[in-house]
Amino acid sequence: MKRHMAILLLLLLITLLTGCSDNKGQTDSDTTKIYYIDSKSSGIVSEDYKMTSEITQEMIHELLNMLRQPPKNVVYKNGLPENVSIKNTSMTNEGRLTINFDSNYSSLVGISEVLCRATIVKTLSQIKEVEYIEFQVNDQPLIDSNGVVVGLMTEQDFIESILSKTTYQVSLYFSNREGEGLIEYPTSINYTGTGSIEELVIKQLINGPTEIGMYATIPEGTTLLNVSTKEGICSVDFNETFLEKIPDISNEVAIYSIVNTLVELPNRNINKVQFLINGEVVATYRENFPFDGFFERNLTLIEGS
Repeated sequence: MKRHMAILLLLLLITLLTGCSDNKGQTDSDTTKIYYIDSKSSGIVSEDYKMTSEITQEMIHELLNMLRQPPKNVVYKNGLPENVSIKNTSMTNEGRLTINFDSNYSSLVGISEVLCRATIVKTLSQIKEVEYIEFQVNDQPLIDSNGVVVGLMTEQDFIESILSKTTYQVSLYFSNREGEGLIEYPTSINYTGTGSIEELVIKQLINGPTEIGMYATIPEGTTLLNVSTKEGICSVDFNETFLEKIPDISNEVAIYSIVNTLVELPNRNINKVQFLINGEVVATYRENFPFDGFFERNLTLIEGS
């Protein structure tokens, strides 16, 4: 009896382990959507598709192949042009899918490139194991039209009507006259899906305030190299100009003008911010301010809080 029980337990364990295999892929529902460009080339649309593969890597290849197939609706268009080839793909255990294109991808510009990216990301993001998607061109990170590394993408980075504007209410934080406190500046931004909301607000901080009594916190000439959000942490990569000091602006005000702005973004679930300079973590900011950790929102610096 004990021997039979042991065998049954062993079979049960094998079944459980098989069911938990990392190679087993899943989608969020029985029906998968394949995304295409709409008839006006102003947004993306989808058609239902029944997945046949069950292994994650095979599912990726199946969906990439379907993105090349003509849509059932003749007015829809494929997002990925025929002349653009995928050299290879790779997938990490953390759910990061990298798609490496050949040099022909560089011929895609403007809204055509954004629409192409949207169809691929939204289609492949339906695979549960795929958490983030990264594009490369000839083994190099994809650069957008503003010269910024596109970085990791999720389906939330794209709205289905790319040319329509979605208005977000955000709070930008600038310095007060003394440089020792932050002034909240509520404003509306129009998001068209061509970049992340994080990128938009940081660039507005770089441009500086337009209201009297508010002062810039980021040195002129600072360039945003990359920004990405993963698991509640927003990583912001500037060039070395960011380390230069603006007269009369304290270190805390300069740092937390960015941190508070990002953490308060709607629907982004950002809890902490990490700073990089030219892709590297820097130990100190302006000689003596610790800069290699994660920064959370600071309410004590805000005037009137």
